[in-house]
Parts: sequence; C-alpha cells; structure tokens
Amino acid sequence: MSRNVLTLVLCAAALATACSQPEQTAEAEQAGMNGEPAVEEGGASSCPQADENGVVEIQPGLIAKITKAGYGRAAVSKDYADVHTTLWLYDEAAEGGRGDPIWSSGGVDPFQFQIDAGQVIKGWDLGVTCMLVGEKRELKIAPELGYGDRGKPPVPPNATLLFEIELVKLTAPE
Repeated sequence: MSRNVLTLVLCAAALATACSQPEQTAEAEQAGMNGEPAVEEGGASSCPQADENGVVEIQPGLIAKITKAGYGRAAVSKDYADVHTTLWLYDEAAEGGRGDPIWSSGGVDPFQFQIDAGQVIKGWDLGVTCMLVGEKRELKIAPELGYGDRGKPPVPPNATLLFEIELVKLTAPE
C-alpha cells in the first residue's frame, strides 16, 4: 500500500511541475522587452537585451526599439520569418523620425523571407534575428546596412531607413 502511495505522490509532484510550466511561460511573456527570450537548443545564444526604454543597439548603425513584446522562441539564422512591415526614409525632423513613406506589406498577407539567405538588406537579417513572434519593433538602419551609396529606387543613395516590423510567424527550415 505504501508503494502505491509513494507512486501516487511522485506522479502528483510530476504533474504539478508540468502544470506550472505555462505559468512560467506567461511570466516570461509578461517580462516583455527586458525578459530573456526563449531560446531553443542551437538557437540564438547572445541576443542583446533592451534597455528600460525598449531600445536595443544591435550593432553600430542598427538600432531597434521594441514597441510590442513578443513570446516564444527567438528568431535565428535560416528561419523563415513572416512579417508585416512599413518603410519610411528616416528624417530626424519628422515626427518619430518617419519621413517619406516608401513601402508597406499591406498588413494583410505577411512578407516572408529567410534570415541570412541574402534575400533582404543586411539590416533586416540582423534586426529580425532575436525577435519573438508577436513582437513589433522599429529598426533604424544606417545606409551601410541598407542600400548603401547606390540606393535602390525609390530609396535614394545613402539613405537611413526606418522600418516598423511585426514578426507574425517563424518557421524553422526543413
């Protein structure tokens, strides 16, 4: 009989531990911008953390401002990222730095690309890496991480870009 009680107690303890996992995940989600992103084995090991204002300096010439916290695992190289995005030319004098609007994915069908596959500008590959699903951020991208001194019409040469990006889905490569 005591063996059955011991088995029952161990099963209850295992179940209680398993049931507490969603609460821990919810706490991690509530940590939001300053919480550690969930990282799967082999995933992003050194995602820079946002300051108290939600700002992350990813590298010189690339600043992200997290405007909406995400959840789940962090985006890593070779993932397929589905995003909603809008691009403006950065204008320091304009409200929020949003100068002339250039392009928008439309907000209906997401734009999909593979991270680090050379499908987008370097600032995007670097700026979307470490994002969490549901996260929204503004990326301020210097020309050397954008279209450089050649530009790409309608983006003029040496333009600093401002993107608003929302990561709506991540898919690992097969």
